[in-house]
Amino acid sequence: MTSSRPPSLRELNRTLLLRQGLLAREQASVEEMALRLVALQAQWAPSAYVALWSRLVAVDKADVTALVKATTLRTTLHVQSHALFPSLVSAWIESGRGRAENRGYDVAALRRAMPRRPLQPSEPEQIVARVIGSDERWDVAFALRTLPFVRVGGVGAWPHTKPPPVELWRGRLPDPGEAAVRVVRAVVAAYGPMMRDEIERFTGFRIRQIAPALDGLDERDGVYDVPGAPRASEREHAPVRFLPAFDSMLLAHLYNGRIIAPEYVDAVYNRKNAMCKSAFTVDGFVAGTWRVDRQKLVVEPFGPLPAKWRREVDAEGQRLLAWWLDREEG
Repeated sequence: MTSSRPPSLRELNRTLLLRQGLLAREQASVEEMALRLVALQAQWAPSAYVALWSRLVAVDKADVTALVKATTLRTTLHVQSHALFPSLVSAWIESGRGRAENRGYDVAALRRAMPRRPLQPSEPEQIVARVIGSDERWDVAFALRTLPFVRVGGVGAWPHTKPPPVELWRGRLPDPGEAAVRVVRAVVAAYGPMMRDEIERFTGFRIRQIAPALDGLDERDGVYDVPGAPRASEREHAPVRFLPAFDSMLLAHLYNGRIIAPEYVDAVYNRKNAMCKSAFTVDGFVAGTWRVDRQKLVVEPFGPLPAKWRREVDAEGQRLLAWWLDREEG
């Protein structure tokens, strides 16, 4: 880092919002923003859609559905760009390679066994069990981790809550070491500055995968950043933004106060079951939670909001609800 002093919390907050496209909505495609954000956690069906809506001038839900939806970071379902997915899945497979090798799986045989057609969600498990000669849960799970499956389209009306078919992705995967370097540096560019343990927790990669990516990054007191990455002044105005449950920015900075004050973490994130609520920000920091219930937006601030911010929360919330319900915004 080049500054003569460590950045303040507000500077870190505004820098994070700037890199995330949350200081001002941007004129970009969903593919471009998904590439910049690396991967959007998607275990809550509307999550990636709302995340992109909050960052872009215009979002067509069909364009989000067309992104790649697959298990990658932290062995969790994510939406990601077509451009970065090969690196994400290559590095993710590598992070679990040891367990597969210890069981002696024939990965080539597993790939050959997969039909060249969309499969119902339970079919890959059945095929893997037959190939490895075991239906024990963890045997099947570790074998599946060696294969890059993607979800195909969406089932039913938006937000597509039913699991769609899956298909084996048959494109060439990049070298896993090079892939991990690319992903880690992209993560730091979008979510940094970050400490090594924050990178490890966010990606789910092994230290041996992360360490080579840190070479060439700026480092100060154990905090890493991409050389020349944009920084924002603490005086930047941060508009109200609605973030979905499991927004990747929230997960990247749950415990360092950069986006959620420590006293509110438990109001957003349940540590026992790793569930996350949708939240909204006021002046750059999480100030409450929200949900859509029976076609109405329910906003629950952590405390009373000044009238100016309450008006902005209401206005942004109505824009979100209009988009959610496919209504014209007034």
